[in-house]
Amino acid sequence: MKGIDVSKHQGKIDWKKVQAAGIEFAMLRAGYGRNNLDAQFHNNANGCRVTGIPFGVYWFSYAYTVEMARQEARYCKDIISQYNVQFPVCYDLEYDTVDYARDHGVHIGKTLATQMANAFCEEIKKAGYMPMNYANRDYMNNMFGVVPYDLWFARYNSSPGRSDMAMWQYTSSGSVRGIRGKVDMNICYKDYTAG
Repeated sequence: MKGIDVSKHQGKIDWKKVQAAGIEFAMLRAGYGRNNLDAQFHNNANGCRVTGIPFGVYWFSYAYTVEMARQEARYCKDIISQYNVQFPVCYDLEYDTVDYARDHGVHIGKTLATQMANAFCEEIKKAGYMPMNYANRDYMNNMFGVVPYDLWFARYNSSPGRSDMAMWQYTSSGSVRGIRGKVDMNICYKDYTAG
């Protein structure tokens, strides 16, 4: 399946045009950190709902303890509870997360990153959603141990270089009708809508 992931950085999206362009699913940023709602989340979720594009969500983490990651999952769950989320709910720990933790005197290494991803995913699973973890090749090698949930893998290349992911983010400079500027493009290898 051909998809996109979006946040407030894409501005207001014309979801009818996106659907007409052949996009089959979307991953929407629900929010980030301590209960910060993405400014376009409700517009995007409603745009997907109206056009029938199935969607999942991701939460950009600023956690630096396991409990903070759990709490981020609860914030996410509360924000998305009014929607029919058919695709995964994904934990998104990136370089900004690590920098933020460092600014607060915490070093996020492999053990803590793995524990936080698993804590977030456990909380999401408990709420009845499909959990997922986002990572690039660097973080798969150096930041995550065993995270027994579906993988959303980021590698901007002509091939992902691995076969164990459920979703592959293959570029950050895609172009789709209905979206101004560049957008992340993805391929999904699982039909989540089939349950």
